Amino acid sequence: MPVELTQGYNPRIKVSFGPALPLGVEGWQEIMEITLTELLAKEKLKDEINKAAPSGFQVLEIEQVVNKGIPLSKLLKYASYLIYLIFINNMEKSKKIYYRNKIDYNIKYMLNKGEIKTIKETKKGLKEIDLRPYIHKMTILPNSYDEIIIDLILNIKSGECINPNLIINSLIDDVKESFLIEKIIREKIIIN
Repeated sequence: MPVELTQGYNPRIKVSFGPALPLGVEGWQEIMEITLTELLAKEKLKDEINKAAPSGFQVLEIEQVVNKGIPLSKLLKYASYLIYLIFINNMEKSKKIYYRNKIDYNIKYMLNKGEIKTIKETKKGLKEIDLRPYIHKMTILPNSYDEIIIDLILNIKSGECINPNLIINSLIDDVKESFLIEKIIREKIIIN
């Protein structure tokens, strides 16, 4: 493929990726940007990448970047997550409804707060951060009462996306003895 290479002693393909997935989070539609030296047909490029890709990895869609010169991190706007909460104990339906309503109340409470302070572990140690600016939208998806699925859309700021575990742990803090986070999926990244 006619890829552009970096300059210097050890040239590499000019490629950039979206925000890294947090540990244990599954990604369904990740995003990357490859710089080419000549224009290729989208289908040809997709076929070439898919032929060389490892098992389980597949390019689904290719788009030409119109805003040349603007880094990928500046184009990304939101990250959409699905968080699956399951009940720890087998409980009756009325209790599950109570906890579902409690989570729904907690979501509304968090969204109405001006700030949500929590402690984040960084390479330099513990740091207090405000989670509220990262939360764009959060709702419970309608489904059975055997699990709770939360649709969480996070703002991406300068290529940085906060770990959704920080938000979910704050959300279920007062009922955490009743739930396990079964899985978290980054459903997609939304471009500006």
